[in-house]
Formats: sequence, C-alpha cells, structure tokens
Amino acid sequence: MSDYRKGVGITLLGGACWGLSGTSSQYLCSAQGMDTRWITDLRLLGAGVILLLIAFMQDREKLHRIVHTPRALLHCIMFGVCGLMFTQFSYITSITKSNSGTATVLQYLSTIIVLLFVCITTKKMPVKREWLAILSCVAGTFLVTTHGSFTTLYISQEGLLWGIISAVAAALYIILPQDLMKKWGSITTVGIGMLSGGIAFFFLMRVWMVPISFNMQTAWMTVFIVLIGTAVAFTAFLKGTSMIGPARGNMLGCIEPLTATLTTAVFMHTAFSWIDLIGFALILATVFILAKDETKAPS
Repeated sequence: MSDYRKGVGITLLGGACWGLSGTSSQYLCSAQGMDTRWITDLRLLGAGVILLLIAFMQDREKLHRIVHTPRALLHCIMFGVCGLMFTQFSYITSITKSNSGTATVLQYLSTIIVLLFVCITTKKMPVKREWLAILSCVAGTFLVTTHGSFTTLYISQEGLLWGIISAVAAALYIILPQDLMKKWGSITTVGIGMLSGGIAFFFLMRVWMVPISFNMQTAWMTVFIVLIGTAVAFTAFLKGTSMIGPARGNMLGCIEPLTATLTTAVFMHTAFSWIDLIGFALILATVFILAKDETKAPS
C-alpha cells in the first residue's frame, strides 16, 4: 500500500472518529442536558493532557526541545488558539446566530479556502478530479445538513459573518500545523495545541460559571469523546493530512457528517429522507475520487 493510500485511510479514520464524537456529544446535550461549553473544553483539555503524556513517554527529549524552542512553541499555541479553539468557538457561535445546518454548510467553505491557499502557494490549478471532489463535497454536505432548503442560507448578517469566520478557522486548523507536524510529530503538536486551546477556551467562555452534573453514563461518554472523538480523531486526521496534503485532507473530512448521521440513525433512531441518501452518496463519491493515488494522477 502506498503512503498516499495510507494517508487517505488515516484521514478517514480521523473524520469517522469525529463523527462518532458528534453523535456522542449530541446524546450528552439532548438526553443528559450537558452544556456544550463543558463538552468542548473537556475535549480540548482532556485530549491535550493525554497526548502530552503519550509524547512524554515516547520521546520526552523532543517534547523538552519544543517547549524550549520559543518559535515552535508559539506556533503550537497559535495553532491551538487560532485553529483548534477558534474552530470550536466560531462554529458554536455560528450555530447560535443561525442554525446548525447552515453553520455546518458555511464551515465547509474551508475546503475552498484551503484549496485556494494550496493553489497560490504551489502555483498550480486543481486537476479535474479535485474540482469534481469539491463539488461533490459541498453538494453532499449541503444536502445532508439542510435537506436542500436554500431558505436556510438567508440568515442574519451576524450568522453569515460567523459562518465565514468558522470556515476560515477550520482552514487555519488544517494549514497551521503542517510544518510543525513534519518536524515535531503529530502527537506533540496536537497535544500542545489542544492544551493551549482548551485553556484559552476556559477563560474566554468562563466555563467555570457554567453548571454541570455528572453520572456514570455521562462520565463514560465524556471519556469516549475525549479519547476517541478528540485525541484519536484530531491526531489521525492531521497525520493523514500531512501525508496527502491539506486540500485533499480537508475534503476527505466530509466523512465526518456521514458518520455522524449514520450513527445518529442507528443509536438515536433518527429517520432520514431520500435527500439524505443522495447526500451520503455524494460524500462517499468524494472519498473514492480522492482515494486514487496521486502518483498516477499528479496534481
């Protein structure tokens, strides 16, 4: 198996874990009444601590070097705040100013932003199959999240603004850590980024003022979200993206809403219409289009 196909598989694993995390978070919010701010911050802080512990056990010398390399450490903090934390914060704000379907569609504009960034930096235009993948990604995500209703895009100026900001933040989350991960590794980079983003989110959202209650079920579900839905998801996705490129990695991230919707149907007993099925097919088409080895069709 080529490195490219391995990168595709790892990226898909990360996106699928995100989808599982989304379903779990929905359950905690709807069935257990847990505040989304606590879920977001526990994800960032918990996964950040876990990943840094793993980094310490695997290569404490590398972790020591990056902590004592001001430029690299600042880059990691920027990634955590401007990428990881800002993506979460802007997306939640976009939902409050509009609705979750519209916010999700607007956030996937990050695909276009990342692609334009890559085109500018590499001075290359996308090949035909990448254009096809972009159209498939955007169309599929649109159908799954809005059921094809164009009226949901008529939102307030604040909703539109925060939706665009969310897309920019998601693009930064893909672009910012590329060089860091190549030099310092994905676990160390994402660990520092998550911890710094979680600390910033804690103070920015005044999470300590939000009431919270735990039982055994919510505790185990939170652990699952932190370990699988955050630590594994972010690390796998960014690792895979570093292998196949940020533009394609971002587009393969469309597997997230597919996984979330399917697991919602199975575990939350949610029914879906034929429009959803068309959206699923379009998102899956994106995966197969981009899974073709770039050595056979260079871009």
